[in-house]
Amino acid sequence: MLDDVVIKDALHYLGAKEGDKDAEALLRKVLNDCRGAFCPRQITAFFPVDKTFPAVTFTGCEIVLEGESIRRHFSGATEGLFSAFTLGISFDKKVRELSFVRPAESVALNAIGSAYAERKADEMLKEVCLKKEAEGFRTNFRFCPGYGDLPLGVNAMIAAALNAGNRIGLTVTDGGLLLPIKSIVGVTACLPVKE
Repeated sequence: MLDDVVIKDALHYLGAKEGDKDAEALLRKVLNDCRGAFCPRQITAFFPVDKTFPAVTFTGCEIVLEGESIRRHFSGATEGLFSAFTLGISFDKKVRELSFVRPAESVALNAIGSAYAERKADEMLKEVCLKKEAEGFRTNFRFCPGYGDLPLGVNAMIAAALNAGNRIGLTVTDGGLLLPIKSIVGVTACLPVKE
């Protein structure tokens, strides 16, 4: 069940040990009380790979991925699956609201949000990848700006290509950080399965 995995992950984010009953009780209470603030939304788009050297570029968008780690990620790939996920602005508002009246719950909700966003984004992206795999491709993992030598500034390129601001309310700061705070942007390489 997703809730149990989220609680386990959130304990780790809090620095609590598994089996810490007080921390777990707080997390479960906050998750149940604040569930309505979670509005998970995702958008995706496929773009054909144009070239992989000296940077990875795509047909149909202005995304340019530079760095050795992303070139390795795209070795043999013919398409990029770009995704943007967010829990939404209502989550940010709830964390801020709690910080003034129940700070411990605000910290717990922030940890839950991190855990939930990762798990839910993975779950939603997996559905898209399974459809692509049914078409004769294999997919690798979601590679996010900030991994390896791929700069955070790429967040803005991906968000723009997906029109993430208009479609799911996800924006990128000048420094490359995502807003709302529990948001994830990344790219998955799609490789044709050889017969």
